[in-house]
Amino acid sequence: MATFKAEIYAHHKKKDGTYNIKIRVTHNRQKRYLDTPYYITKDDITQKTFKIKNQYYIDKTDEIIKTYRRKCDDLGVLIKEIDIDQVISLITKDEKEDRFDLDIVAYGRELVRQLKATGHKGSALAYQNAINNLVKFTEREIISIHEITSKFVQDWILWIIEQPPRANRKKGERAQSLYPSNLRAIHNKAKEEFNNEDLGIINIPLSPFKKLPKIPQAKKRALDVDQLRRMMDLDYTLILQPGNNKFNLAKDVFLLSFGLVGMNAADLYNCDCYEGGRITYQRTKTRNRRADKAEISIKVEPEVKPLFDKYRDPTGERVFCFYKMYSSIDSFTYAINGFDRTDEKGNRHIVGLKKVGYSLGIEDLQFYAARHTWATIAANDVGIDKFTVHTALNHVDEQMKVTDMYIRKSWDPIDRANQKVLKFVKFKQDNVEEPKSDNCLLRQKVKQIPKQKE
Repeated sequence: MATFKAEIYAHHKKKDGTYNIKIRVTHNRQKRYLDTPYYITKDDITQKTFKIKNQYYIDKTDEIIKTYRRKCDDLGVLIKEIDIDQVISLITKDEKEDRFDLDIVAYGRELVRQLKATGHKGSALAYQNAINNLVKFTEREIISIHEITSKFVQDWILWIIEQPPRANRKKGERAQSLYPSNLRAIHNKAKEEFNNEDLGIINIPLSPFKKLPKIPQAKKRALDVDQLRRMMDLDYTLILQPGNNKFNLAKDVFLLSFGLVGMNAADLYNCDCYEGGRITYQRTKTRNRRADKAEISIKVEPEVKPLFDKYRDPTGERVFCFYKMYSSIDSFTYAINGFDRTDEKGNRHIVGLKKVGYSLGIEDLQFYAARHTWATIAANDVGIDKFTVHTALNHVDEQMKVTDMYIRKSWDPIDRANQKVLKFVKFKQDNVEEPKSDNCLLRQKVKQIPKQKE
């Protein structure tokens, strides 16, 4: 039970000879001292016991103490469950509410930093994009969280809709839902941190995102069997100079992903365990959100082995050498997806999967289509049941979570499914050697000649 008492302390005497009246708060054998707006002189206190004798100040401090007691009484038996600092927050909450504020931009960017530090790079990027768009909308770097109202959000959405697409890009419909949805996640985290409903402390009272438009479902990006086979038959382009040919790399990595049951670019980049003909890895996107660390094991089938061997890491530090070719997952993904742009002079530049797609008549081909393609062919063409497809994609069925706890994991169903898919599409990539120009070969030879010691 918290107790309160108005007190004066001799060592708190100010230069003008006055003393500030303190309210001593005692709870669970701990003490804190709160200032009051009242200052008294030696004439208002007893000389021997240092007690307040001026009735005016006794009455004033009693009013403060009554207010503090009422707030504690409102909490009931829960008062026993909280510590003294929570008691202080409770009894002074009205004062704090008047001055509480939070810069949502600074808070969001700090959250992004924490997410990056803990490996949640996908969420970090999504939150960062939302904050950047919010700053662009307001043309300010400091935005109070109290400004984020329903009308503010609706105005923001209308502004997003009115924005022209980026150069040489089609205008999408997801941004007006996606950015506010990610800001809502940031806003909710702030409410969790700064509100305490058990204590009645509501520093952030608004819920301005209740009427957000739904995020449009992404267009299915799967290739059909004929398109996939034509991709496998595409000839490599001539390598003109030492280094990576983006067209050849994009084609290879897309087919490698397909052959490894739609393995993500981040996992191709990060995976480091290859034993017994199997790649075992924890899915980068969800490993920090799942109790099983999103672990999965994929067998490297004979049809996929030539591509697999082509990009093996010779040091054995990781399964593939992509981390040596590119400094980050983002740069690796960007190189694969490529771009389709027209410069100021009207010249078109097509790189990576965009060029592969152009060769096949597929508009805006993305790397993630490899994963969609495997799942679609497995379910629709080969007849693999959806539960196996679901498991092969390393997804979690919320309704089966409890059951999964009792079942020992087996990768056999995924292996059988992938074997059937690869057989159905007639997967074959035996010749993975890229043609090189004479100039490129000459440059490589020159590079390999050791320098003579002087």
